[in-house]
Amino acid sequence: MDINEREAEEAKIDGATLIKNSGRGMRKGDAHLDNYLIDYKFYAKQYSVSEKNWDKVREDAITEGFMDPVIAVVLGSGTKLAVVDWDHFMRIREKP
Repeated sequence: MDINEREAEEAKIDGATLIKNSGRGMRKGDAHLDNYLIDYKFYAKQYSVSEKNWDKVREDAITEGFMDPVIAVVLGSGTKLAVVDWDHFMRIREKP
C-alpha cells in the first residue's frame, strides 16, 4: 500500500476529508477534520518531532484557515498518536 492509500485509509477511519494532492499543490496538509489540519506520518518504530516540522504544520494550518494543527503519527504496530500544541491540549482538557 502506498502512502496516498494509507493517508486515505487513516482519513476514512478518522472521519476526516482528504486534501487533494496531500499538500503538494496549492492546498496544504493531508486532511482536515472540523477545525484541525492533519498531517499524517507513518513510521515503523519511531518518529521525532522537531521545531522545524511542527512550525511547518502550524503554518500550513494557518494558511489553510484552520485553527489547530495535528501531526497524526501512525507507528507500524498500529499505535496512533496525535501531536498537538500544549495550549490546545489544555483547552480541550477544560471542556465539560
